Amino acid sequence: MRLSRKIVGVVAGTSLVLGSALVAAPAASAGSTTGGQKIIDALLPGYQANGDGNPYDFDIVTTAVIATGLAPVLGSLDNVTVFAPNDRAFEVLAVKTGALPASYRYGAKVNETQIVNALVAKLGLETIKKVVLYHVFTGGALAGADVVKLPVFGTKIKMANGQTLRVTNLTRLTGKPTIILGDKDGSFFNDYVVRSKVDAVKVTGGVVHGTRHVPLPTLGPPPTVRRPPGYVVGAVLVSGGAATHPSRRRARRAGRAAPGTDPGRPPR
Repeated sequence: MRLSRKIVGVVAGTSLVLGSALVAAPAASAGSTTGGQKIIDALLPGYQANGDGNPYDFDIVTTAVIATGLAPVLGSLDNVTVFAPNDRAFEVLAVKTGALPASYRYGAKVNETQIVNALVAKLGLETIKKVVLYHVFTGGALAGADVVKLPVFGTKIKMANGQTLRVTNLTRLTGKPTIILGDKDGSFFNDYVVRSKVDAVKVTGGVVHGTRHVPLPTLGPPPTVRRPPGYVVGAVLVSGGAATHPSRRRARRAGRAAPGTDPGRPPR
């Protein structure tokens, strides 16, 4: 089946209003020459545009690649590694971001249509596009045998969105493939590569590893923290925008020099 027909199925099956953001991807071809296109070809046979309820396959991430217009981009890449979250991972993301309510209950199956619609409504296609690009490494096809040989700590790889992803390799400590991905959400032990999904897709010039969570890039500037007057941070008292050590404030009130200051100089 041509990939363009798959796109029609996505729109019909999920009722997404994609508008001009939907870009037709190239058709799957047995004569593919790039690793990226071979990955697409390998994922298509098991792809269900309307969802199949299986939480451990890659229907949602495939839908995301198609709906954001990134299929041609991926298809043009060679020597590429993709960290692909399974459908359960996107379900967790939808709850985490508030796209699905806190009262949402997980089940043995997932409703891919509900999850996709919720994430698009909450995040928008442009944000989803940035997230997808953060899962693509264009610096080489890193098979499982390569990843488990990496150092335990200190490996950072630059993803297609320009940001780095930290790779921690605990394989030598556990005796089994144990790969942890450090993203930009501040959590350390959450983005695991699923052991049974190492080399989920392995073709010439391309590899896909399945993950149990969705690694997140930095999606905007960090929020500005506004502290009220008199807010204490450690041993420093912030008052009116000026930092004053508590001992200096006490000394000032008592009319004497604070410890470590020149008695002949007024406290700052």
